[in-house]
Amino acid sequence: MSPQVEVTSLIQPLKDGYRALTAEWKNFFDIGLSEYLESQTEKYLFTNTFVHRSEKVNFYDIYYPIKACYNDYNSDFSDLGKIFSKFNNITLIGSAGSGKTTLIKYIFLETIKNYTTIPILIELRNLNEYDGNFEKLISEKILKSKIKPNDLIFKRTLESGKFLFLLDGYDEIFSEKKQDIKRQIELFVDSYPKNKFLITTRPGSGIETFPGFYDFSVLSLDDNDVHGFVGKIIEQEERKKRIISTAFDKKNEDYLEFLRNPLLLSMFIIAFENHPEIPKKKSAFYRNVFDTLYSRHDGITKNSFPREKTTGLQRDDFEEILSIFSYLTLLEGQYKFTREYLTDKLNLVKNSSKFNFSTENLIYDLRTSISILILDGFEFSFPHRSLQEYFTALFISRLPTDKKKKAYKNLSKILATSSADYSLNFWKLCFELDKLNFIQSFLIPKLKGFITSLDRLEGKKLVEKYLKLIDASFLISNWHGKNKEKLDFKIYRLSNFLVSFTEHFEIYDFENMWNFPQNTGFQDEYFSKYPEQMTNAPISKDLNDNILNLLVEYDFQSFVNDAIIQSKEKLENWEKEINEEKNNLETLLDI
Repeated sequence: MSPQVEVTSLIQPLKDGYRALTAEWKNFFDIGLSEYLESQTEKYLFTNTFVHRSEKVNFYDIYYPIKACYNDYNSDFSDLGKIFSKFNNITLIGSAGSGKTTLIKYIFLETIKNYTTIPILIELRNLNEYDGNFEKLISEKILKSKIKPNDLIFKRTLESGKFLFLLDGYDEIFSEKKQDIKRQIELFVDSYPKNKFLITTRPGSGIETFPGFYDFSVLSLDDNDVHGFVGKIIEQEERKKRIISTAFDKKNEDYLEFLRNPLLLSMFIIAFENHPEIPKKKSAFYRNVFDTLYSRHDGITKNSFPREKTTGLQRDDFEEILSIFSYLTLLEGQYKFTREYLTDKLNLVKNSSKFNFSTENLIYDLRTSISILILDGFEFSFPHRSLQEYFTALFISRLPTDKKKKAYKNLSKILATSSADYSLNFWKLCFELDKLNFIQSFLIPKLKGFITSLDRLEGKKLVEKYLKLIDASFLISNWHGKNKEKLDFKIYRLSNFLVSFTEHFEIYDFENMWNFPQNTGFQDEYFSKYPEQMTNAPISKDLNDNILNLLVEYDFQSFVNDAIIQSKEKLENWEKEINEEKNNLETLLDI
């Protein structure tokens, strides 16, 4: 069956059912909705994956179910009717490479197959450079340049509750636009509450506890999933057995956790023939994958000679070019590239380096000979954002020592606005590839700045300053259900870089702060003094005197002082580690 016939047969029942309802629905399909569903269905049904970079494959041939959970409720989303009847609005939270985008494609296609609801998938990053509001984007996405129905008809269609809106990549919204876009999404959800909504994001994006939404966390692959995932991707039994045997070898037990991430497992599958070991560091995965992409033909299941590179460049040349390109694009918060943008940036790399190449030939090599860039529609991108982060970390690790501090500083500024989780995966890679310089040039100044900002403050001023530094907010909500007589007062920190790196680098733990209102009696007294606040309220940043005075009364400042003490201890350990390394090097050089 040809792709076009397969797409048509998949969506035809949905189209026929709605076109038969009313003249308004028929008109809506005729002026744009049919074209939208056809183009999107073809895009997701025939797709590239990290393993299948150079060829489109049928989505169902390679899809392995990803699971997510809300409290004790687990689901692989195979029964969409059941899950959306129980949870009308869902936030899907997962780390880099956990399978969020794959799952959302599955949900889109399954919704088409069920032909009772119309799926609309919106990539939220498009709002970064969009002048209109969220509802206008929905209209333009569906109808493109077609004549749109009048506002009354369009609103009636949205009010019907016949849509499932899949909003992908909340973490890719720039921070300066995040509050406005979040408000627009809230308004849209409130205006059309009969529809279903699902939003995907990396952890710490600030969308957790979104009013009316249930937070589902994407689960890591368990042992059975690893077996099933490999079996879905690899056809040859012998190769499949060798990969599984290596993954579950007892000597690799400590590193099996790497392979519970679908992206990293895909990387391991790709690189297995050349690198059949499990690296101890995540950065080694990316190096092995690049080695494999460079040296092997695109089809990983084919026995063939390496493809000739039209530029004549060598492996190290490509690595250096990709490192510079990745730094420049990450510096601008760009993860997808038009041909014009890609050409401009590669020309800049060529003009500022020793390399001499045809830019068109380089684009061909990157897309075809190596398949490290994927063309999806009119935009190029890395198979996954984390590869771009790896090459950027590699670029900085190779800079002269006196230039690294500036590079880290430049990126910390832009990543604070272009990445909701502050690209924690990127900073982890910097820590692996350039540990001592990263600690000395980046982490220590950040931690010293935090400590200095709280120096000589006490009582109310100390508490207020600390809560502002961690971007604290306050949430009055029933955290685990709908019983309004059991409301909790939570001190919730919206993710910022300080919060992200203090948690990851184990400087101190926020768990005590989260539970502070319940553990100390603060919550009971607050609700006793201010009963009008006992409402299931949205998250608030209102740091008023009532809250501040009561926090001081219940000695919240002792928690802040503990955070300062732990930060100073971490600072002392880092400085000691750097001095020991310097002394070791001096000793080695004196031999």
